Amino acid sequence: MEDWIYKPDLQSDWMSLIFLLNLLIILILYKLDQNRLKSLINIFKLRIYFGKHSHEKELNYFSYFNLCCFILLVSTLTLTYFSFSTYSPIPLYYSFEYYYLLLGLSFILIVRYLFTKFIFNQLGIFNKIKLTFYRSFTFTSQTSIFLIGLIFLWNYSSLPLILIESVLFILALYWIISQFNVYFLFLKLRPKDIVYLILYLCTFKLAPWIWIYLFFLEQNYN
Repeated sequence: MEDWIYKPDLQSDWMSLIFLLNLLIILILYKLDQNRLKSLINIFKLRIYFGKHSHEKELNYFSYFNLCCFILLVSTLTLTYFSFSTYSPIPLYYSFEYYYLLLGLSFILIVRYLFTKFIFNQLGIFNKIKLTFYRSFTFTSQTSIFLIGLIFLWNYSSLPLILIESVLFILALYWIISQFNVYFLFLKLRPKDIVYLILYLCTFKLAPWIWIYLFFLEQNYN
């Protein structure tokens, strides 16, 4: 047991509960559709995953499976920032800061999705691009499942930090490449829709992260 030590000087009880809740979400995903979850975390069989789960029903982000993936994704992102915030200009130390950021991130991402869907529906192109959104969401959900395990090890294990951080770097690189491939495939199939892709990436994909920084991090720091 002495090999498992909580390294950061944080309130470990509540963080342990958060990790436990994330594990519970993964178990719920397993109960909902164990074959789908197994396919999701298999990086070598994602083509099979998209072939089976790219129908209209699976493209509904408010289905139980996708909703659990979203909750896990947001929780993992928040835990990641919280764990590494001691290295950032705006460090977080307390549980209420975690919940504040979690709720803020959830709100902004949900609003972003609804607003993006509304705008692209008005432009009459949502049906053309929704599969691209789903592919991006799938890769991000997959990455978050791996990431939560690495963040747990970073906080609690005695493994060399350089080893964990190296794997984190590889995982981040995998996510970046997968996102690039998603949008490259869209441009390859629909080169005339490049304007809409730029609109999405610049206005809807990047802008919310600036809002999160301004409204939830910088304001909290001040």
